[in-house]
Amino acid sequence: MKNGNPVRLPIHPDLAAALDGLPAPRGESDSRHFFWSGHGSTRSMVRDATRTLAAVFKASGVAGACAHRFRHTLATEILERGGSIEDAADVLGNSPAIIRKHYAKWSVRRQERITNLMQAVFSGTPVARGEKAAVIN
Repeated sequence: MKNGNPVRLPIHPDLAAALDGLPAPRGESDSRHFFWSGHGSTRSMVRDATRTLAAVFKASGVAGACAHRFRHTLATEILERGGSIEDAADVLGNSPAIIRKHYAKWSVRRQERITNLMQAVFSGTPVARGEKAAVIN
């Protein structure tokens, strides 16, 4: 909800199982939230979520772990797997301009995908989305 609009996405089955095992926030058995009771201000919710994530990152032992790092990873994965700048913007709740500026870094897989696309253009061979074009020498 980075831009104020809710974004609903499927989650990995392992994450779903882990979330299902969590206790309700502060004993609220009917809460729709995982880490917040639903009571209080948005500011208090962000503070509580930040504190919870900091504890998770510390326990993970991953150097430099932070929520923003996962945004970069997700944006890179979306773009490398053929998603558009607009797709990444929708998922991350940003504008396409922000995705281009901050997240559309170059990578080996993205370069391979673009190289295959250009080779298909040069050969006149249509390439189905997600397929690799034949290499032209």
